[in-house]
Amino acid sequence: MRAWAVMVSVTALLVAGCSDTSGDEGTSPPDTTTTSESTSEPAPEPTGAESTQPRENKPSVEIATLPIGPGAEANQPDDQAKQCVGVSLTGLELPQGATVTYREPTLSQDGKDFEIDQSACGGQSPGCSGHQIRAGDTPACFAGVRQVTNAEGHHATLIIAADATCATAEDCKALKPGGISQIGFDSRALGGPAPSETPETPAETPSDG
Repeated sequence: MRAWAVMVSVTALLVAGCSDTSGDEGTSPPDTTTTSESTSEPAPEPTGAESTQPRENKPSVEIATLPIGPGAEANQPDDQAKQCVGVSLTGLELPQGATVTYREPTLSQDGKDFEIDQSACGGQSPGCSGHQIRAGDTPACFAGVRQVTNAEGHHATLIIAADATCATAEDCKALKPGGISQIGFDSRALGGPAPSETPETPAETPSDG
């Protein structure tokens, strides 16, 4: 009987030990949170191109007629209907900071004898259309015309308008009046049919049978 009692006691202790162990398994270990030190770093600089600053709008003015006169000597074409002339600014002093851009040349004429034809200058450059001049730098340009009739004694004046930008509004105001063109062309008798016309083919004379 004593041996049985001892065995029962040992068994009871083992059961109690197992019960305690199972209760410990349900307890989770405390969480350990690692706190990292915050570092204050500067924001990265933008890698794109810097924004373009807006352009400063300069005062501008339209000049209806530039004061122009014969400038550099121009080569004359073999075609007698064509003429080329060097054009220079005359009698107008440009203020510092001003830029004058020539427009396409035109003609003021008492007939319809001439038309602008830059081929008359045979490639001499610069042409006057888009030509730019500034204070202290006013190079000549070249303009060509072609006579398209055989009328004699008619006159045409070369007109060049321009756009100017200035350092101040007062400078543009002084440029606005422009001036008078001293470049002209006189029509002449060219002989033969008019340059713009096609020679007529003479009618055949019927032969007597």
